[in-house]
Amino acid sequence: MSRKISAIASAARPMGEPMVQEPFGSVRESSDRLRPCQDIPCPGNTFVTRVRLVDGRVDEAWSTGRMMRNMNALLRGGLDAQGRPQFAHQAHCLCNDGHALAAIRALEDLAGVVPPPGALLARNIVQALRCIQEHLLHVYQFHLSDWASLESALRADPARAARLARLPQQDAGYFRRAQDRFRALAGEREAHASGGNFGGHPDYCGHDELHLLLHANSLESLKTGSMLNTALGLLGCGPEGFRAYQLGGLAEDMDLGAGVRDQLRGLLADCLSFVRNVFLTDVERLGQAYAHWAKLGAGSTFLAWGDFDCHREDGPLFPGGIVVPGSPKQCGHGLWATRPPSLEKILEEREPEWSEENRNRYRLRPGDDDPSFLWGNGEFFWLPAPRHGDDACEVGPLARVMGGWSLGRTEVSQAISKTINTCGLTPTTMNSTLGRVLSRGIESSLLAQAALEWLDDLEGLSAGGPAAMRTDLILPASGVGAGRVEAPRGTLIHTIRLEKNRIADHDYLIPSLWNFSPRDSQGGRGPLERALLGVPVADPDHPLELLRTVHELDPCNACLIVIEDCSAGRTIVANAK
Repeated sequence: MSRKISAIASAARPMGEPMVQEPFGSVRESSDRLRPCQDIPCPGNTFVTRVRLVDGRVDEAWSTGRMMRNMNALLRGGLDAQGRPQFAHQAHCLCNDGHALAAIRALEDLAGVVPPPGALLARNIVQALRCIQEHLLHVYQFHLSDWASLESALRADPARAARLARLPQQDAGYFRRAQDRFRALAGEREAHASGGNFGGHPDYCGHDELHLLLHANSLESLKTGSMLNTALGLLGCGPEGFRAYQLGGLAEDMDLGAGVRDQLRGLLADCLSFVRNVFLTDVERLGQAYAHWAKLGAGSTFLAWGDFDCHREDGPLFPGGIVVPGSPKQCGHGLWATRPPSLEKILEEREPEWSEENRNRYRLRPGDDDPSFLWGNGEFFWLPAPRHGDDACEVGPLARVMGGWSLGRTEVSQAISKTINTCGLTPTTMNSTLGRVLSRGIESSLLAQAALEWLDDLEGLSAGGPAAMRTDLILPASGVGAGRVEAPRGTLIHTIRLEKNRIADHDYLIPSLWNFSPRDSQGGRGPLERALLGVPVADPDHPLELLRTVHELDPCNACLIVIEDCSAGRTIVANAK
């Protein structure tokens, strides 16, 4: 059920040849390379987004790129010293822990085993902390400069910033010291100036003190990130691996006794305090300052699998589903309709039936004035077009919270309502670039609260003595298993097929392939292509608005943006790392 992934993506198919559309996980072999060129070197996994500007707005967009999908190259047919199928616990790539959990779930599905309740609770806590950790990192460390200007922060009045602050230590002196640190950083940046320096960009909004507060809170977020690392360490999870993600449950010698639980409780309570009082408040402040971004970047269809499930009566925290925006008459107060997802409906189109103009852009065939791209040594696939039936689906935190809201999950609905009311927005405006920012704060708040509740449940299980944390399993000689995980960036799926006690195929479908998908043979745009349409760009040489849109769909990947500025008659390349 998995595709061959050690080969290069297939050559361009002549127009008129039948399109190739495969179920996710089907085998494929192919060969093709970009022509050598010298203009723009690309790392291994690179996404290239091309937009056409007409009168200062995105008129059309194309999303493409190349990446390696190499689990089969590592694992197919291998046996360990005991003669058993040889599995890799971590993929050593983005969402590393998510890959570990998805692979474990695929094997447990293959064996028909559900881990004990205590193991599921511990895994939920780990998964929740990793999501919070990533959301803090994405908003405060990776892309805060998309929304908060360092130049504005340096102009701010520290005393006025202190009156906005939620943390007791953030007085005027604290903000002056923060400005000194940022001033030194700004000087360092100036010495290494690059295309990412937007200075006084016209679409920075809000008063200077807001920008200072946000940058100061980015420093405070590092302390919470450190606390989360400590908590994960207590749960046996860190650079050495994830002991909560073992076949059948947890590692046998994992300590979840009263002492560990007490330490966890203090760390989780501090995390909840920061997320609720600082992080969520900060994204709501951005929502108030950037209300016009609630009209930009809308998606059409969203996908999430039910996750964070402890097999209680109320079901998963995020029930999942195929979520489609609709009218109030169609969908009621939530304005979203939901239907169940199905693994069998997921297809990947390798070589869509594009027009020649689109094919040149998707396969990066440069025209006379276009940049050309050079990939380093290695074998990489062109991005396919994954679809759930006919739908190009967006995945990620917005898909999860919208699924929870649409399916009537009370705490999710209440959290969304509180945030949009605070921002002065309406339910429909969640379907936007701004909604993606807000969803990171909303989801983090929900998960921080849920983690404490799961710890309570874990303690309840231990009240009558040591609870079972592992179920023995026996893998069949042959069969197929699927593991689905809601990783911080979105839906991640692993499929593993065994034949005669060996791995025949092990494949995965990552969040980036959904969100950065090219258009399909029917002309259906991928989520990023759709979100970019209509986005205004004030200065093509400093396309801050484009970076916001790209980063909110996928904060992690290297991405180059090629801008065709029709008004100026020139092509510009920006780096969206």
